[in-house]
Amino acid sequence: MDDHLLTSPPASGLPPAALPTGEPDDAVLQPVFTGSAQEYFRIWIVNLMLTVATLGIYSAWAKVRRLQYFDRNTQLGGAVFDFRGNPIAILRGRLAAAVMLGAYHYAFGFSTAVALTIVGTLALMLPYLLRGAIRFRLQNTRYRGVAFSFTGSVPGAYSVFVPFIVLFVGPAVLVALDPTGKTVALVGLLYLCFPYLYGRLKAYQHGHATYGAAPSSYDVSPWRFYRYYFVAFGLGLLGSIVVGIGAAVLIPLFKSFLDGHPAFAGLALIGGAAAGYLGFLLLIPYMAVRTANLVWSHTTFPGIEIRSAMSARAFARLQVVNVVLTLLTLGLFRPFAVVRTHRFRLAAMTVVASASFEGALAKAADERTGEGASGDGAADFFGFDLSL
Repeated sequence: MDDHLLTSPPASGLPPAALPTGEPDDAVLQPVFTGSAQEYFRIWIVNLMLTVATLGIYSAWAKVRRLQYFDRNTQLGGAVFDFRGNPIAILRGRLAAAVMLGAYHYAFGFSTAVALTIVGTLALMLPYLLRGAIRFRLQNTRYRGVAFSFTGSVPGAYSVFVPFIVLFVGPAVLVALDPTGKTVALVGLLYLCFPYLYGRLKAYQHGHATYGAAPSSYDVSPWRFYRYYFVAFGLGLLGSIVVGIGAAVLIPLFKSFLDGHPAFAGLALIGGAAAGYLGFLLLIPYMAVRTANLVWSHTTFPGIEIRSAMSARAFARLQVVNVVLTLLTLGLFRPFAVVRTHRFRLAAMTVVASASFEGALAKAADERTGEGASGDGAADFFGFDLSL
């Protein structure tokens, strides 16, 4: 978290965050990104070239450089964040992920028994490794010299991640067991549970973080996520109806001009794909913004509240422009898009520190000692980071 008194306006085109109201002595703070897209472009292009030259090995070091750049240029209350992760741990995680992905991809080419054994092994390993990835990211992130951490339990990780593994691996397993594909519909029914499962995942992540000795608190019911998924489904259905009506009107018109022309089928296919992708670009930002606002605005630390007030429409416009410019520049706009998105999110976020922010920090700085600290050290030594 950052805590900069709201002295600088948000970047052009970004919505100002709704400032929370509190006691007169509360400090209302806003994170500020002090880096630039041009600076990050230089880091990004060097990272890309070295990653390609080393056949992907440098990607671990590239990730550390990227996280350090964004953390060290994110300011809150005159202080910045820092990331001190070990690239070797990230490389171990990526090698493990590559082995697991390769094993899963080729497993069904040998035999059903081998495939089921590999899938079962992955199901046993992944929740533990994913929990380790969350711990790795937090334990290596610091603010004012104090590290964050994660206290989520191993059983909790299995209860959260195993259902996701069933959702993504289940169809392949059922097809292997039943080539007719009739039983795949059983897993399809589980997708109706996805909003609830996603809500439990966020509760696990945001309800077990610590800043020094200060634990986080999170109070959102997983059932609340259904609202945004239902709205997104309704918007998607409405968009499909509009596109269908438009196609019914336009296709006969264009067909009269292009009847028999070989380009007609291609144009129709491109138009349908473009309409579908545009809908995707509009619905995904809606989901991302609504869920992020809900999650962050209900995550607190003792004496510290976080508020996120991103605009779904503004974020959708930002993402559409980012995608178009990235395509037009053959990917070279990507680092600029990342910085624009980071600035947008920070501009919509505020931190409220009750009474004295310095007092809350001093309380949090009373770091854990003894068994807890050694446990964190062991987790870092054996750490895996599976994220990109």
